[in-house]
Amino acid sequence: MSKFQSQFRIAEPNIVSPSASEAMENPASVTTSKPQILMVGMHLTKTRGGITTLIGEILKSPLKDEFEFVYIESQAEDYGSIGKAFLAARALAKFVFACWRLRSEIVYVHLGSNASLYRESVFIFLAKIFGKKVFTHFHAGDINNYYPFQSKIGRKFIRQAIRSSDKIIAVSEESAGQLRNITGSNNIFVIPNAIDTSAFKFSERSTGERQTEQPVRLLFVGAIGKLKGEKDLIEALAILRDRYSDIKVSFLGYGAEGLKSYCEQLKVYHFIEFLGAVSMTERIGFFQKADIFVLPTYAEAMPISIIEAMAAGLPVISTTVGGIPELIENGVDGLLYAPGDVDALAEKISFLLDNKNIRIEIGEKAREKAGEQMDFGRYADQLRFHLNDLKTAEKI
Repeated sequence: MSKFQSQFRIAEPNIVSPSASEAMENPASVTTSKPQILMVGMHLTKTRGGITTLIGEILKSPLKDEFEFVYIESQAEDYGSIGKAFLAARALAKFVFACWRLRSEIVYVHLGSNASLYRESVFIFLAKIFGKKVFTHFHAGDINNYYPFQSKIGRKFIRQAIRSSDKIIAVSEESAGQLRNITGSNNIFVIPNAIDTSAFKFSERSTGERQTEQPVRLLFVGAIGKLKGEKDLIEALAILRDRYSDIKVSFLGYGAEGLKSYCEQLKVYHFIEFLGAVSMTERIGFFQKADIFVLPTYAEAMPISIIEAMAAGLPVISTTVGGIPELIENGVDGLLYAPGDVDALAEKISFLLDNKNIRIEIGEKAREKAGEQMDFGRYADQLRFHLNDLKTAEKI
């Protein structure tokens, strides 16, 4: 099989639930009383990150017992340019067919940033042409970083796509405010990101027991080169390298291996392990072994990785961007600093390294907050309310 044929073959979108898959082939063959929702988003296995994690949680949650989700994967990080093009083209074909033949009255579109925003907006416009209600989930937190630099036509395209949606879900108050300023829409609501926190309730060791082991382990999770501040962390480690010899830093995420030369240049290579992208099951294991979580990010909406770290009972060091201050109360259940301030980052790391009892206390408070406020059961209730509200409005 040629590379071209292979990319064409693997570009087939995934349709969730057997009944939905059968419906795509023979719309008259399936009858169900559940409302059917046509959902468009990231490839569930060929794309990493918080958006994919959240979509996966939605599709396997109890919401599937109340709604019939027909899921079309429209983009993937792991394909080459040809594979991505075919995936997008076939997703559009599947989408048009579904709008024409299936009984879905609600289209649920997941929007990211930059190219994703343009690409997925096409599905919003097509849904409106077919007379569907559009439920848009806006996951990005950096629209202010790129929207002003788009062409006049590009800005109009983005505004119109978001305004065309019947409901828009933002993942933080900060993100919602940015969207309202850009679009003037009154249909923007906030559902903060959440996870299945039970997956991070480690039975083998308490946070205190874990923190007595050596070396002290720092964990970074994020795709390299996506404004996550990974080089700031390396530079902070260079400041600290002569004071702390018994630490280990794990870089977990796509492209982590590309940091090796920079770490060698700053003479911190011996501190660091480069893990690359790993499965969710493996990732949980690294949270379990870690003592401190660090995300020196420059742009976020509401990072899933921070919620995971809090659920795992880790003290989090991160920046005051996007919705992160909505997750973390500085000095109580995490530590925050201004993005780009490497000296401040080094100071925060040093403080937690020197004060084991405080880092344990902060981690426990973070775990409590995650369990009370960031569990997916609560998230599903909010999402159910908005979907039912849109379904009711569709019937009026």
